[in-house]
Amino acid sequence: MSKLSLAGPWQLSDAKGDAMGPCPIPGDVHSALLAQGRIGSPYTGTNEADMQWIGEAVWEIARSFEVAASQLSDRWAVLELEFVDTFADVFMNGQPVARLGSSFIRHRIDVTEALKPGANELRIRFSPAGAEAIERAKKQPFPIPWSVSNNRVPDLNMIRKAQCHGGWDWGPCLMVTGIYAEPILHFYETVRIEAVQIRQRHHADGTVTAIAEIELLAQADMTVPMTFELAGKTVHAEAKVSDQHGGKASLALDIESPDLWWPAGHGAQPLYEAVVTIPGDTVRRHIGFRTLEVVTDKDEVGASMFFRVNGVDIFAKGANWIPADSLPAAITPDRIEALLSAAVEANMNMVRLWGGGFYEFDAFYDACDRLGLLIWQDMMFSCSQYPSTPDFLAEIDAELRYQIKRLSSRPSIAIWCGDNEVIGSLNWFEISRNNRDRYLVNYDRFNRVIDKAVQDTDPDRRFWPSSPCNGDMDYGDAWHDDRSGDLHFWDVWHSNKNFDHYYTVQPRFCSEFGFQSFPSMTGIRAFAGGRENWNATSPVMEFHQRDGAGNSRIIDTMARYFRVPSGFESFVYLSQLQQAMAIETAVRYWRSLKPHSMGALYWQLNDVWPAVSWSSIDHSLAWKTLHYHAKRFFAPVALAARMLDGKLTVRAINDLHEAVAMETRLRSFDLEGTLIAERHAKGSIPPDRAVEVMVIPAPIVQDRFYVIDAIVDGVASPERQIVVFPDVPKRFELPDTTVSVQDVGAGRFLLSADAPAFHVRAEAEGIPGHFDDASFLLLPGEPRIVTFKPEAGHALPKAAELTVHHLGATYR
Repeated sequence: MSKLSLAGPWQLSDAKGDAMGPCPIPGDVHSALLAQGRIGSPYTGTNEADMQWIGEAVWEIARSFEVAASQLSDRWAVLELEFVDTFADVFMNGQPVARLGSSFIRHRIDVTEALKPGANELRIRFSPAGAEAIERAKKQPFPIPWSVSNNRVPDLNMIRKAQCHGGWDWGPCLMVTGIYAEPILHFYETVRIEAVQIRQRHHADGTVTAIAEIELLAQADMTVPMTFELAGKTVHAEAKVSDQHGGKASLALDIESPDLWWPAGHGAQPLYEAVVTIPGDTVRRHIGFRTLEVVTDKDEVGASMFFRVNGVDIFAKGANWIPADSLPAAITPDRIEALLSAAVEANMNMVRLWGGGFYEFDAFYDACDRLGLLIWQDMMFSCSQYPSTPDFLAEIDAELRYQIKRLSSRPSIAIWCGDNEVIGSLNWFEISRNNRDRYLVNYDRFNRVIDKAVQDTDPDRRFWPSSPCNGDMDYGDAWHDDRSGDLHFWDVWHSNKNFDHYYTVQPRFCSEFGFQSFPSMTGIRAFAGGRENWNATSPVMEFHQRDGAGNSRIIDTMARYFRVPSGFESFVYLSQLQQAMAIETAVRYWRSLKPHSMGALYWQLNDVWPAVSWSSIDHSLAWKTLHYHAKRFFAPVALAARMLDGKLTVRAINDLHEAVAMETRLRSFDLEGTLIAERHAKGSIPPDRAVEVMVIPAPIVQDRFYVIDAIVDGVASPERQIVVFPDVPKRFELPDTTVSVQDVGAGRFLLSADAPAFHVRAEAEGIPGHFDDASFLLLPGEPRIVTFKPEAGHALPKAAELTVHHLGATYR
């Protein structure tokens, strides 16, 4: 096979054909206009509001390329376009060759007759997706409700485009268009490989049978030789192929005792290269050998829900993933790697790829395979109803079968989920509430197509109808039923409940819950301009808050837990601290319930633009306080503590495959740091369990605090330490503490305090990177050393460049 990459500089024109300048492909029109200087950043100030015309306009991109006569001789020329967003007419040398209408499938277009030796021109004309969505909605036999609370472009549920491009409660409305993957012109011989899936059969003796399921397309009836190579083994076979129906083949190899692939924190991630070859075409897949079950057994409460990998029950620890940027051109492999590496550094082993974005780029799945991140893979449907007309169902069936075949060989894919909150949305819209039978049947038809595509295409992997849901054929209220299935628990945020409300549920698996905070000061400076905008209710700050009551909810919660901060930077610090406290309350409690609870995926890991949001890593890639806390509360061996009925109960959590010896120490101090009492408990913590280790009397008082830490298998780690206030922090007269910072090596700093300093956080503003720990307790005589990890190409900060925050300084 020979191929020609068509990536690189294309030329952008407007609807009149007037040349605008270069448009790099892969890339998008907004990014091209920004690079040309025709628009400012849509992320700065309120610029986004004035940029809606871009998504409403017709755009055209074109490029020339050379093809040698030898490449065309007796060859099958196929143009491959993927991640085309969304409605596009394709012209080769002025000749129309395709009309495209989905951003979620790979388009392979036969251009053999349209090509010529020498110079050729490829031109692609994009029409506005929003206008097409509205037209399609008019043709529906009955109204299909769309996510009015999120989308600012009507009827996006009619088209196969990322739903969040029309706006969401954490993101802008930027109706981007373009091509986001490398366009390739293939010159095949008579046959090409259309799909390869590698299935696994694990046997009791440790051997694994790897089966390559191969689909072929051809221009003529013929017999094709093929080869399957994996782990040093090779098998040869032949397949008959028809020009009418293509061909399929199944090739098997027995692999003796391969090294197993494990989720992060449970073992290594060895990957083996599988290669399928026919004359003129080759496909490669990276394989991780592992077994995976989703266990939903009935029990005395309802039904379990957890992932069992290689026979080991895994508590899923992680976060929800949304697209890495609103501008696809900015979603680079380096950005994806930085975010996912940070997830693993925070002891996560799973990400949920949310259904309002898009099936991710290969770089995302490659990183998850390599890093050991399991993927809860939503199909791309979210927060709306969807049509069940034959043409729409046929369109999504093709999409699903392509994406499943594309991704199913990967060890990171743990579960296929039909949608995000589409079942629940039946109750959101007046028209579906008042005509429930009609819309329930409509949903059932739609969801059955997804189910069948999974069963036909990847029967070895579990299909989960929707998130949240209580299980197969159960369309009940999974938001509030914690007896089975996965839960989305939003009462603390959306209903403005206090953090203790997390104790009212015992989810089997919580796949969404969250609390907002402001981004870092680095991120705020990037979009907000001068200090005149550094106010939670300034127009610019509210513009970058897309949840209507979000900022007022943050302020209300702050008044509930903390004293009013003395300045905006302290306000930002407290907003991040209370976000961390909220999620930590939930996660430590739910982990302490294992094996009853076996999953906690908070909303959300990342941002699409600089904003006030639920993320733990902001758009500038700065770690918020939540991410530092996540590194601790997701640790393989951790503690959980709860004040209840005048007692403080401490539990130990062990995610490891073997028991650990733990010595737990609980100290109480007065507010000046004088030790009041100290208690110890020793014991063995069984594998994959949480157990109670200590209970002490602890009345609600404001004159002391508790510090709990543990030595595990003889090793002490300050990151295991947790601090408990017997009352809300605002009621404590914290001392006037001085925190000192000293350089002790390149990027290493010694932090010390002359009195207790709570939630001490060092920041190196303006320098991309993060510390190895932050938001911890400093006691007199117990200093901490922290290390800064810069992003590639950036210098290390000095002590004088650091800003240090702590709780007691926020109101002084």
